[in-house]
Amino acid sequence: MHRTQLLLPPDLHRRAAEAASARRMSLGSLVREVLGEYLARAGGVQPSPEAVDEVLLAEPYEDPDPDPELSTNVDHYLYGAPRRRPRRRR
Repeated sequence: MHRTQLLLPPDLHRRAAEAASARRMSLGSLVREVLGEYLARAGGVQPSPEAVDEVLLAEPYEDPDPDPELSTNVDHYLYGAPRRRPRRRR
């Protein structure tokens, strides 16, 4: 690992230290985790206009086996949350 110094405003440092403490981790571990997540989401590379057009102008995908509970389980598909059970009708 490389040692890096960061200058944080007092309020940001306090909130980050509280968040790290609540998660039972060091402030350094929290900074590494959050920075890694940010960089993963940012991707660092912007797609070319041609690549965007290719996706936007593509034919719609026809799912051969659609999930009838898709709207109920959207959090499962997007975030990995547990599947929800359909509500019982009374």
